[in-house]
Amino acid sequence: MKKNITIYDIAKEANVSPATVSRVLTGNERVKPITKEKVLAIIEKYNFRPNSLARSLLFKQSKMIGIILPDINHPFFSTLVLKIEAHALSLGYTTFLCNSMNDEQIESTYLHNLVDKQVDGIIFLGGRINQVETNHALAEEMNQIMDRVPVVFVNGEMEGVDTHIVQTDEIDGITKVVDLLNNLNHQKIAFLGGESGISSHELKYNAFQHAMKNNQLPLNPDWILAEGFEIASGEALASQLLTLKNRPTAIVCVNDFVAIGVIKTLEKFDLKVPEDISVVGFDDIYLAKDFPPGITSVSQNYDQLGRTAVDVLIKRINNELAEKKITVPTRLMVRNSCQQLRE
Repeated sequence: MKKNITIYDIAKEANVSPATVSRVLTGNERVKPITKEKVLAIIEKYNFRPNSLARSLLFKQSKMIGIILPDINHPFFSTLVLKIEAHALSLGYTTFLCNSMNDEQIESTYLHNLVDKQVDGIIFLGGRINQVETNHALAEEMNQIMDRVPVVFVNGEMEGVDTHIVQTDEIDGITKVVDLLNNLNHQKIAFLGGESGISSHELKYNAFQHAMKNNQLPLNPDWILAEGFEIASGEALASQLLTLKNRPTAIVCVNDFVAIGVIKTLEKFDLKVPEDISVVGFDDIYLAKDFPPGITSVSQNYDQLGRTAVDVLIKRINNELAEKKITVPTRLMVRNSCQQLRE
């Protein structure tokens, strides 16, 4: 059986101390060139690669990053995680993916497990960082975790937690949507989906109100309905809207899942999109482009968002300076679900 070569075997054959081999592996300049050359020749001879535990001892890093997210089934999170994982891997880091299933206790368990596994840092998505009113016990727990490893929040924050944040410009995204519909002659615009107390909903709704006011468009409270973020939520909300005698000509949805549900219900009642009602989503998930008739949506710019989150975290891991809050621009992806309102 082939023997597993260790740092001690390398040291013995090179007639140097294990500490000298460690300095060669870490690129320490205090090793004499002739000694370094001898050690490297033996390392190459045995194709020696220190295992992950050895690397963590040598370099004081595990080269592992933890990712905590609330729902891997949601395309926003799964798409973003793919971008994060790919960029981290390109920089030599592997990732631990932790799906909390929207459960705060599971979030806490994962936070402590990741620290116990000696990850170098954690990227945190959704869950507790999307609560408008911060749970102070959870914030204190987060601060305790940050005393041990750096943490980066994506599209969220917590009162009393001073960490690095990477976010998309959701306000500008909604503003672009309302401006587009206004330019298409729509004045009767609804806002559907979301949940009170969740920052991703509150942020978009406040931006919607502001954009409507800026465009001098009327806000009808009957057309502002919040009942979740899922396809079923869109179906239920569209059904409510259709009971009204006075209906909007365009609908802005909190995300693409809601938009899909809205379109399904409208078509069930023989209303065509966009001929009868225009519909716009948010997130630009992979379904948006291909779900008939092609959903106009706001792209969260996943590639840049994921790369930026990883870059900021690695800077913190290496004790380098990084911007405290970075805002990534969104893009409006115009497709066939909205059109000019006929006079």
